[in-house]
Amino acid sequence: MTTNIGAQAADAVNDKLVERQKLEQEMYAHHQDLQTLISQRNENEMVKEELEICEKESSDATIYKQVGPVLLKNDLSDATDTIEKRLEFISGEIKKTEGLISKKEGRYEELGKAIQEMQNAMQKAAVEAAKVAAQQAAS
Repeated sequence: MTTNIGAQAADAVNDKLVERQKLEQEMYAHHQDLQTLISQRNENEMVKEELEICEKESSDATIYKQVGPVLLKNDLSDATDTIEKRLEFISGEIKKTEGLISKKEGRYEELGKAIQEMQNAMQKAAVEAAKVAAQQAAS
């Protein structure tokens, strides 16, 4: 273990910086997840609009669902219900991901402030140590 107070303070700052970098990487991953979810929501909203058009124009419209390489007939009401449930799920995931991002951003800001305070304290201590050394050298 290091006995030098300056080195201990520098190690503490480095630990906070590493933690902050880790948070930054996690936030980046969550932002990517959020973009994917938003894209999925947009696609499903377009499908929902198309199903509504089919419903308005013809109640006996034929809807097909792709399952692997095969197209299967699907009932219009079943397709609409599936899309609505999917949209509910995606919206829930978006809210959850936004909450995670917000929480991580808060912690990220806290760490930034803590690092700033620690660095300021180290600078003040260095200035005081330099003054004492200068006084000792002058004596």
